[in-house]
Amino acid sequence: MFRYNIQSKSSASPVDVRILRELQVMQKVGATQGLLVAWGGFTKDAIQESKNMFFSIRLWDQGNIIDEIIKNYQKFNDELKAELPLKQIWTLVDEIN
Repeated sequence: MFRYNIQSKSSASPVDVRILRELQVMQKVGATQGLLVAWGGFTKDAIQESKNMFFSIRLWDQGNIIDEIIKNYQKFNDELKAELPLKQIWTLVDEIN
């Protein structure tokens, strides 16, 4: 059985390594996986240190959040879709890189 510990920061400024280290307390409460979500992203030190924790803690910034919402939106229940109404649109592009 997996237990998750999730910490979320809504600040526009990047989260530093201190916050990442605080999430390591998850092991004391029996969590096996940690997720640190920060809309403002992470400092270089936090990203570097998180590489040593790859199998226990993941970092998500705003790009990861949006990617996961788009990837899984069709699986959302109707109540959640009503809270976050999205509509797919198509547009032409001049050139594909």
